[in-house]
Amino acid sequence: MTHAWQALDRLGASVRLLPRASRLPAKSESTKAVDALKACDSAIALPADAVLDIIRNRLISVSSGGGQYLRSDLRASVWLLWTERQPLSELPGLMDAVLTQAYKSNATARALIEAWLRAFSRSDPSVMRAGMSIRQLLIARPNARLELWRKADRRVELFNAKEGPTKLASQLISGPEKIDEVLSASGFDDYLRASGGYLRAVQQEIIARTSGLLTRPDADQSLKRVLTFLAPEGTLRFAEPKSRGEMARGLLRPWLAGESEPEEMIRFQIQDFLLDHLGDPRLQAQRWQEAGEQATSLMRRWLTRASLKAFFSLISEHALDAHWRYREAFWSACLEKDATVEAWLALGSRIHASARAVEDLKGAYALLDGASGDQAVLLLRVKNTIFCEWSHNGKLRAWPADWPNAPRLERKRYTRAELTRKGLPFPPNARFRSTGSADGMGLSHIGSDRNRWQGSAAELLARRTQIVLSPSDWRP
Repeated sequence: MTHAWQALDRLGASVRLLPRASRLPAKSESTKAVDALKACDSAIALPADAVLDIIRNRLISVSSGGGQYLRSDLRASVWLLWTERQPLSELPGLMDAVLTQAYKSNATARALIEAWLRAFSRSDPSVMRAGMSIRQLLIARPNARLELWRKADRRVELFNAKEGPTKLASQLISGPEKIDEVLSASGFDDYLRASGGYLRAVQQEIIARTSGLLTRPDADQSLKRVLTFLAPEGTLRFAEPKSRGEMARGLLRPWLAGESEPEEMIRFQIQDFLLDHLGDPRLQAQRWQEAGEQATSLMRRWLTRASLKAFFSLISEHALDAHWRYREAFWSACLEKDATVEAWLALGSRIHASARAVEDLKGAYALLDGASGDQAVLLLRVKNTIFCEWSHNGKLRAWPADWPNAPRLERKRYTRAELTRKGLPFPPNARFRSTGSADGMGLSHIGSDRNRWQGSAAELLARRTQIVLSPSDWRP
């Protein structure tokens, strides 16, 4: 023990010398005041559940017995006014008692504001009434500790439950200030407030207005602001399934009817954002359930178009076939005729490893084994039929989707043997002198400039899927 006592003695001597050896500079009075105001502007932490349960029982007991609420209970009671379980906002006399104390106590006033912002809901009449009471309180108590909220209310009518979220949403979408500056000026630069009910209502307003913004001339700038709000620092502000679904529908709504298409730059931004935060609906269908069938179908169609574009871009870089542009025209026309067409790529090892393919397709493609490293395969599901198109040195093949040997889309690896199995015969087409291919081993891309293979492929499409293509559709 001797060594331990000696160590303690040395530590004590060091502590006694510390005030003489090092002194921290004293804070000025103005610095102390600024620090105090910053502390006042920070969100108040919620009391423990066990404590709140005790207070809830005490408040209910006092109310039923006609007694007087304790001052200490009233301050904590603000967190029980709008809870999902047994809210106390309608408990006789409680709200009046809280407001009376808030006029005398800054601590109670601040706690009431924090609780109101966190539990905010436009569908709760007591929230609407409490917001108006808070506005009156801010006017009646002109002190520094509530200045942040006075300014915010003057700025966007923050505590007007009907108009406040709408006005704040407007400033976030189109205001001259940056998103962070708007949120800071309104008190939402604090994490706890930024995840509460009020900002959730603001997000719903933004999403509701997004569809009108995305078709305007300044759509690019508005979209950037919307996406910055939805996912600050690359993480969704509200990430539960319902919010993700609302967000996806809002961003895709202008084009759900299929009557128009977005500008390419707008589509790229929305597509990349949704892939980052909801995933690929072909691979993660469950994350798209809340978005609904229309939004999911539109996103799948956009991804099919991206796959087609990437496939033919890869052909132009790696293929030896000079007629690749005819294939692009044919399958692009098929997609234009039927928006339900789905596509998936399998890439040879050299293409698979290229950064460009990864960037364009966001990982939504497969590795092709047993083929040349610069080959690529486009798999298409057209209603009840699977088509397999090769970039070069490969025939066009087709299978009924329910055949056991038909390749399935959305896998991560294929072999050449799987994609060259026997399939459907391609019928002749006398109109274009197309002889077709009767053996089920694929259709050669012969006579592209004379509509030979296209005529036979179009005949099979028409028979099996009722999609009718003509030379005016498939010519480059």
